[in-house]
Amino acid sequence: CAASRQVDCVAGCIPVPWLCDGEQQCPDGTDEQCEGGCEYSSVPSVCGAKKVQCPGTHHCIPHWELCDRHWDCEDGWDEEGCPQQPCLPGQWQCRNRVCIMAEWKCNGIDDCGDSSDEDVCAPCPPGMVRCDEGKCILESLMCNDEDDCLDGTDEPSTCAPHCSSGCWVMGQSYNCFPAYSCQVCSARVDVRSGNLYWLAFHHLSCPRTHVPCRDGTECVAQEYMCDGEKDCADGSDEDGCGQLCDTPGHPAACQNHEYPCGLETCLNISLVCNGQRDCAGGLDEEGNCSMPCQGSCAHFCYPSPQGPRCWCDSGYQLAEDGRSCTDIDECMEQGKGACSQTCLNTPGSYSCSCLPGYLLEADGHVCKLTGPEPVLLVAIQSQVLSYGLRSGHEEVLLTTDKDRVVFSLDYDLVERKVFWMDLATESIRWQDLNTGKKGTLVKGVRSDCIAVDWLGRNLYWTDGAAGQVLATRLRAAWRGVPEYTVVMDGDLGQPHSLVLQPSAGLLYWSEVGKHPRLMEATMDGSRRHVLLSQGLGWPTALALDLPTWRIFWLDEKLGSIGSARLDGTSVKVLHLAWVQSPFAAAVCEGQLYWSERKAWSVQQVDKASGKNRTVLLKRRGQPQGLQVHAWGSPEPCSTSTNGCAKSNGGCAQLCLPNP
Repeated sequence: CAASRQVDCVAGCIPVPWLCDGEQQCPDGTDEQCEGGCEYSSVPSVCGAKKVQCPGTHHCIPHWELCDRHWDCEDGWDEEGCPQQPCLPGQWQCRNRVCIMAEWKCNGIDDCGDSSDEDVCAPCPPGMVRCDEGKCILESLMCNDEDDCLDGTDEPSTCAPHCSSGCWVMGQSYNCFPAYSCQVCSARVDVRSGNLYWLAFHHLSCPRTHVPCRDGTECVAQEYMCDGEKDCADGSDEDGCGQLCDTPGHPAACQNHEYPCGLETCLNISLVCNGQRDCAGGLDEEGNCSMPCQGSCAHFCYPSPQGPRCWCDSGYQLAEDGRSCTDIDECMEQGKGACSQTCLNTPGSYSCSCLPGYLLEADGHVCKLTGPEPVLLVAIQSQVLSYGLRSGHEEVLLTTDKDRVVFSLDYDLVERKVFWMDLATESIRWQDLNTGKKGTLVKGVRSDCIAVDWLGRNLYWTDGAAGQVLATRLRAAWRGVPEYTVVMDGDLGQPHSLVLQPSAGLLYWSEVGKHPRLMEATMDGSRRHVLLSQGLGWPTALALDLPTWRIFWLDEKLGSIGSARLDGTSVKVLHLAWVQSPFAAAVCEGQLYWSERKAWSVQQVDKASGKNRTVLLKRRGQPQGLQVHAWGSPEPCSTSTNGCAKSNGGCAQLCLPNP
């Protein structure tokens, strides 16, 4: 056997990660005899460069778990002989309590193992402050009586009160928030204590993708300027918007039933030429108001200072000839704002409808899921949580061993099984949520992302290091030999996130290599083509929104949320400061959800505008995989083009759809 990667078994060799993983591979069960009876010298070293072996066992722990005040080795060896003080002089303590040399901080290398020695180097985004441990938190979380920093530095005993004048009174031990540059307006010295106190106004500094509000209290994204909604508290993001789109000498655009009444002002046509001056300067009562209508208008005619004018009923617009009226296609004009799913244009109006499984709300525009409450599945460290998207109810669905992080995950809505990638054992595991039974699907694999084809009964995953997309059957039984196939190989540039469209037999993936791009192919790996290759940095999280026929992505390098139609058109990108380190994403109804590893949280925003950001979950651990599913039995898809959905496509083993 290869000493560094394999160990001897009665029937041959097995990989080291299979030792003591809870499943017997050797016929005599020696691979699971992990407790006692062994001398330290009889156990070979099986740990990698960044792990430490517990003496007398095959158990490996990350080096940052040494002296973390928690027994990770069974006999507590990892906590023996630890220094009483956190770190020695000349050292720096990481977020996970590991001590490194102070000069190693910000050297471009993850010496801590949790990247906290490098996270503290980049400045926090505007509106955020840095904890002593290195994490950035929202400035509004300072002094809110809750420990948002793990080390509690956001809640010092010297938290300063807010002044009614909009300034902060700060003493020697108080902090001037680093998101702001402070301008001192007055100061005094307390003779008894020797402390210096000053009154300071803050000045906001916005990133290049944002603009400051007029009152200087906040920044808003450039995309939110003149979008018809006030995002600044003082409404300055909507001031002067009529001038931005007007051509010189032309008034602001008014609706079909309105008359332009000077800059940024529109007047109902019933008030024009009625003998009362409603516009500034009486512009609505001057000129040729007395000229009668001639009756040549298709819909209506009204007098105006420019003479008789035609106008159209609601849902129509005046044609170029100035007399006839043409129908307004609200589905195209209003775009996503008209209907949340399906839009049907009708003469002078439009109607919204919903896909099967959805119900149209009373407003006639928004579609909501019927049946059980949709649930968000989130992997945080060694647990998988469920979060009710309407009730906010939280529940732990499954828990693995402490040293086995649940990485990427997905859900089979047919058999109600959760599948996840276990990096520690290099295996893809599963658990039945009905019975609690656990198992291993495949071993000896590494994956950045997994995805379930619940129709074709397969599971796909990406291997970024190998540049491959692979697949295996959902019902594959582990027999000691990996059973899977390479779906795509060769010219993939570090594939990362992966999403499936089972009913159409299509898969989509992102590549984060030298030339980042979004790709599409059939589930057998054929008919590959580039969906998008421009304007991407590191698209690390993908999500499909089939009701609107769009694909969403979060870009870690550009700090943005993007979306496009599934044919690669209608691209929309929103640059948002709070997108820092996204791992996985999901879309449900009108919301986009994603796991944010640096902020240790799961967040949501409006999928169309990027507004109304909400932090749903916040835990002491990095969230990884994330999925949205409804706990219902799937309806059969009569229009499915997945050839493997019936009788496994006639295949004896693995069937890959090629629609």
